[in-house]
Amino acid sequence: MSAPAAPIPLESRASGPLSGTLRVPGDKSISHRALILGALSVGETRISGLLEGEDVLNTAQAMRALGAKVERHGDFAWTVHGVGVGGFAQPAATLDFGNSGTGCRLVMGAVAGCPITAVFDGDASLRSRPMRRILDPLELIGAKVTASAEGGKLPLTLQGASNPVPVVYRTPVASAQIKSAVLLAGLAAPGVTTVIEQEASRDHTELMLKHFGAEIVTTPEGTHGRRIALTGQPELHGAPVIVPADPSSAAFPLVAALIVNGSDLVLSDVMTNPLRTGLFATLREMGASIEEDDVRGDAGEPMARLRVRASKLRGVEVPPERAPSMIDEYLVLAVAAAYAEGTTIMRGLHELRVKESPHRDVRSGDGARVGQAGQGRRHRLHRHQLSGLCSADVQGRGGFRMIIAIDGPAASGKGTMAKRLAAHYGLRHLDTGVIYRAVAHAMLAAGIDLKDEARAAEVAMTLDPSTFDNPALRSHDVGSAASVVSALPRVREALVAFQRQFASAPPGAVLDGRDIGTVICPDAEVKIYVVADPRIRAHRRTLEARSRGEPADEAAILADILARDERDQNRAVAPLKQAPDAYLLDNSHLDIEGGVRAAIDIVEAVRAGRQRV
Repeated sequence: MSAPAAPIPLESRASGPLSGTLRVPGDKSISHRALILGALSVGETRISGLLEGEDVLNTAQAMRALGAKVERHGDFAWTVHGVGVGGFAQPAATLDFGNSGTGCRLVMGAVAGCPITAVFDGDASLRSRPMRRILDPLELIGAKVTASAEGGKLPLTLQGASNPVPVVYRTPVASAQIKSAVLLAGLAAPGVTTVIEQEASRDHTELMLKHFGAEIVTTPEGTHGRRIALTGQPELHGAPVIVPADPSSAAFPLVAALIVNGSDLVLSDVMTNPLRTGLFATLREMGASIEEDDVRGDAGEPMARLRVRASKLRGVEVPPERAPSMIDEYLVLAVAAAYAEGTTIMRGLHELRVKESPHRDVRSGDGARVGQAGQGRRHRLHRHQLSGLCSADVQGRGGFRMIIAIDGPAASGKGTMAKRLAAHYGLRHLDTGVIYRAVAHAMLAAGIDLKDEARAAEVAMTLDPSTFDNPALRSHDVGSAASVVSALPRVREALVAFQRQFASAPPGAVLDGRDIGTVICPDAEVKIYVVADPRIRAHRRTLEARSRGEPADEAAILADILARDERDQNRAVAPLKQAPDAYLLDNSHLDIEGGVRAAIDIVEAVRAGRQRV
């Protein structure tokens, strides 16, 4: 097990203008992948600029334990003599990844395609993180978990496949770690291994596989997704890799140069992959002088030399959809915002608020303070609020407060998922659909026209919560009536306040419905949008009705579901749609346990502040 490093006291003093040329440390994601693919190649891979932090060094040690020859030849210069695809040797000892989730999960994929058995472990933090989302597809390829801690967590023993098979795997959530693990395992399988993403994730693995000689084809899938097809059993050849400078590390001297008068600083070899440079885009919108030259690529990754000069910055509003490309840079952006004219508003801070890092408590404290200053509108950081922060405001916390918003169409499985998440995290649960069902049921019982908005609003304001457990609310007819009632603006006004009050009470809650993440709780810490094929949803609803002894025509239920989807998605008030910062979870081919595991993985990733890389 890895021991935590002792804290080192630091001092800071005011300085004059910053000038000169600087290369910050190499990017961690590229460093992990260079070592792993070098070990799976034939011949020598020369790596320059490798990040020599503990996480990457643990991956290097794992490659040695698996039979590759990994040597350091000087500062950041390494060579790897690989063993070829499927050539890993049985490790003599446990593979200890310390705190590195990326290294651990990617190596699981690489091991899964080899006929060996390996024990994976890490520190207390890594032991607490979910691994099931990686193991599920690896087991489809032929690997087997023979021992693990509860819930498939570390320490675990993975037995690689003797005869790996290619799969077509649709990731339940957007995750480059899942995708990368499947592709690395698929290297050893004959035929084509395909990964389908409904939302595209970072493409570091695909770019580097091509660099090492793999045949891999990426095509669009739907509106935002990708289909990645990898031809298995290639002979990868060792290739030189220049690890680009980490854009997150570059952010600190870059912002310092912008705010210190007279500064003129050059940062060399900085990665400019658009999925990693949201901060740079934001700073340019603020008026920052950031020039690029010497633009080039290595191992498929774009990089450039950045010239940064002191600039007069102005406040901007950062959209929440930019959060994934700058999740580690919000704090340094806050420094830039403190020196900008006007107000800077940063949206999407819910991922930062619970980031798992040595700075988690500082960030959590800041987030709480800022939330109070912003009239209760959490996760929006205003530049004029920064002066109100002080060390007394920053406190550690033993527990957490969290709102989880789950949206999706009828019968997608969101209700069961929400109940299980609430039980798992000790939060209260509210099925917001039940509220509208209760209104609809009362109106049907009283013979009131469902489109009578005034009468419907009266019913909504006099609801008795004790009736929410009435089994009659779950009937098909009441569900259809609720879809009509929920589109009435005055009914929605009467019930929105109730839902928000429920969500905001400590310690938080899990709410599921059709507009929780977009309207009811737009600043929820976690947002999940659950979908499933309409035919599968109709079949599920049919089985539910028959289990209650009710007659059910599956074709009629399907027609009704399609009509409800059309009505919900196109209603004038709060239409059903995915929030820009919600995680998409396709529940079509997951059983209850698999869907709940995927949802827990999303929550844990957000709580840990990890973009799924």
